[in-house]
Amino acid sequence: MKRFIIAGLMCIFLTSASSAKEKEMPIKPDASPIDIIYIHGAYETKDAFDESVNNVHSDMVKQFQSDPLIYNKLLKNGEKKIGDEPLIFFWADKTTECLKVIDRALEYARSFSSKIAQFGRETLSHTLHDAIWISKSSNSKDLLNNLNELVKSEYAKGHETILYGYSAGSLLSVQYMTNRLPVININEILKDNSAYTGASLDNIVKNHYFAPTCLDALKESKLVFYTDDNKFVANPDAEYINNTISKLNDYTKNYCAPEGAVRGFVVFGAPLTTFDTSVSLRGTPENTLSQLAMKYLVENDMFFLTVNYANDFIGMPLPVIPTFDSLKNTEILKDLKDGGGFIYDDSKVKNHTLFFSAHLAYWSSGKKFAKSIVEAYNAGYKHFYGLSDL
Repeated sequence: MKRFIIAGLMCIFLTSASSAKEKEMPIKPDASPIDIIYIHGAYETKDAFDESVNNVHSDMVKQFQSDPLIYNKLLKNGEKKIGDEPLIFFWADKTTECLKVIDRALEYARSFSSKIAQFGRETLSHTLHDAIWISKSSNSKDLLNNLNELVKSEYAKGHETILYGYSAGSLLSVQYMTNRLPVININEILKDNSAYTGASLDNIVKNHYFAPTCLDALKESKLVFYTDDNKFVANPDAEYINNTISKLNDYTKNYCAPEGAVRGFVVFGAPLTTFDTSVSLRGTPENTLSQLAMKYLVENDMFFLTVNYANDFIGMPLPVIPTFDSLKNTEILKDLKDGGGFIYDDSKVKNHTLFFSAHLAYWSSGKKFAKSIVEAYNAGYKHFYGLSDL
C-alpha cells in the first residue's frame, strides 16, 4: 500500500511542469538535516579531498531536493533536507608511516627499473596500499570508532547521515554497516542454538530481552564471538557471562550507531567485490553478517547504492543485484519484512573520460555525479520491489 501511495504522488509530481526535476522542492524552514559524510579513497591529502568534496556537494543538495521520489521518500516531503555543509571524514594521516616504507622501497626500485615499470609500480602500490590497509580490522578499528563518534554527535544534534565511501573509503563504509549498525538481535541469533551458546548464556537469552546490538559491541563485551567460519559463539566462561551480560546494552550504546542515525550508504569507485567475494555467496553461512545487515537496511527504510563509472577499472560491480523476493528465498532472510529499504548496483554509468582518469572523474563534474546517484536511487527502488512503473 505504501508503494502505491508513493507511485501516486510520483504521478502528481511528474504531471507538473516539465521543469519540475530541475527545480528544488519546497523545504520547510525547520527541516531537520540529513548530512552527507564523505569518506575518501587512497593516497589523498586533506586539502585535495576538501576541494573535491566542495566541488560536488552543492550539486548533491540540488539534485536530491529536486527529485520527486527522494523528496517524498527520503526527505519526507520537505520535513527533512540535505545538509548544506558537507562532513568530511579524513583518515589518510593514519597511514603516513606505512607509506614512508613503501616510498623507500620505490626509491630503491628506481635504481633497476625502467620508467614505465616504475610508474606502474608506484601507481599500483599507492592505489592498493590504503585499500589493503583499511580492510584489516586491526587498522580500521580506531577509524570506525572515530566515524561512529561523528555519526553519534550529528544525531545528538538532530541530524541524520548518509555515508559516501569513495574507492578504499567504500571498504570502511561497508565495515561500518556490518560492524556498527545494530543489525544483531542476540535473542534471535542464539535462539535454539545452544550448541554454540553454552548453557549459561542460552538460559539468559531465553528469559530476557536485549536491544538490537552490533558486532563491535559484542566483540568489546567478549560475550559472543563471530568466528572465522561465520558463527556466533558464546564465551565459554559462565562466570564472565553472568557478570557482564547486564552491561550489554551499555556496550551497544557505546559502540553501535543509534537506531535511525544513518539513512543510507553510497559507495563509488568501489572495489568491494575485489576485496570481499563473500557477497556472492548469498544464502550461505559464509555471509551471515552481510545478510543481517541487508535485513536491517530493508526493514528500516535505508538504502545501499553502488555507483561506478563503466570505464572505471577500479570500481567493481556487485555480483548480484538483489530483489526483495530473492532475499526472502534465503534461510536467514525468509522472514524479511518490507520496510521500504533497498540495495542496488549501477556500475554501468556512462562517462566520457579516458579509462585511466575515470576513477577520478566523480569529482570533476558534480552535476553528472549527483544525477547518477539520483538515477540509481530511483532505478534501485523500482528494481528491488519489482515496480514496473513509478
